[in-house]
Amino acid sequence: MMTKILQAKSTSDTISRLDLQKRTSPTSGAEFWTAREIIETMGYSNWDNFIGVIIKARESLQNNNVEPQKHVLEFETMIETGNGAKRPNVRDFYLSRLACYLVAMNGDASKPEIADAQAYFAKQTRLQEIDHLEKRLELREKVTKSFKRVSGVAREAGVRNEHQGIFHDARYQGLYNLGAKEVKRHKGLTEKDQLFDYASTLELSMHDFQMNLAADVIKREKIRSEAFAVSKNKAVAQQVRKAVIDSGATLPENLQLDRPIKEVKRLVKSKQKGIEQKL
Repeated sequence: MMTKILQAKSTSDTISRLDLQKRTSPTSGAEFWTAREIIETMGYSNWDNFIGVIIKARESLQNNNVEPQKHVLEFETMIETGNGAKRPNVRDFYLSRLACYLVAMNGDASKPEIADAQAYFAKQTRLQEIDHLEKRLELREKVTKSFKRVSGVAREAGVRNEHQGIFHDARYQGLYNLGAKEVKRHKGLTEKDQLFDYASTLELSMHDFQMNLAADVIKREKIRSEAFAVSKNKAVAQQVRKAVIDSGATLPENLQLDRPIKEVKRLVKSKQKGIEQKL
């Protein structure tokens, strides 16, 4: 019984320390840790041995076609020596959540701290995956609302129900230089497939922004002509495309498709259930 209590306390201590040592990038909001701060939390006392584990984690990233420099970044820092003096130009590493997880996976399995860290970062990684999936679901729902909104504005501007398809196709022509059917063929979808159910968050964002912008412009300019509404919708989409080109971002027709939205819903449900069972 006492052994179980001590193990639980050890696990709790490791998790608490990792939470306290976590930092957040002020620009991207990404979480990261520094190797010098977490070395003891991971159960290591020898820096050279810990560097060996970091190198293995970096190799794991490379072997999985992930750019190591985005997750393991070397820098120089200053540390306090035993007598209170400070030693400059000391080697250290910024480690992303994924890098820390791989450090834990490549660490000495006999160390209880490593087992605790593995569980901690595995859970954090699952939570991040769920967060990404949930954001895509939220954006997909938002796009549906934006679609309904701009459709309503188009109707008020004189676009007949039977010509709503023409109105929305103008958005595709402006964003992609292709009609909706051509976009689907280009991306390997069938005519029955709904692009929004496969589009990445970036591509969905482009459509969401264009539809809301077009709705505002058509209302503000008080357009009351079907032809003018269709023309304005395409013009707004062309402006969005130009902004993408000017920023150097990937054009929408070249963005990769994501997993189907139905699969995303199933994944979110199953991952949430899995985490709840382990709490």
